[in-house]
Amino acid sequence: MLHLPELRGRAENFGAEEGKGTPFKVFSGKEATLNRVILLVFLSSKHPLAKYDVYLQIHGMKGLKRKDSKTVYRRIEVLNQEGWIAHRGKRPAKVQGESILYELTLKGKLALRLDEISIEEFLKTASDEQLAKFIDVL
Repeated sequence: MLHLPELRGRAENFGAEEGKGTPFKVFSGKEATLNRVILLVFLSSKHPLAKYDVYLQIHGMKGLKRKDSKTVYRRIEVLNQEGWIAHRGKRPAKVQGESILYELTLKGKLALRLDEISIEEFLKTASDEQLAKFIDVL
């Protein structure tokens, strides 16, 4: 089981705390807290994770212990369908045969980063080279 001590202290505050940066639909609404925590679990992992691995991490966090495994699994499926995470292989499972492994996509990493920093702050602090690259992407 992976240990995420840096997330454990923050998990109880995720519901009350909104991102300081750019608002994204994935971080709004009823499932915002769970979405943010799931993406942070994937961000902190050095390798792809199965749904059960993510559930174990979330289940150990104060404030999220009552989240049912089915709820976490459904959220992972939705995040996968929306492109925030992606399939990255399979591994043998103890019960079902194979577990699908997931990892955070670039879209998910960027959303987490932009959730921390506002576009206005980026524009104030970015160099001309960074701004030019940003414009080229748009």
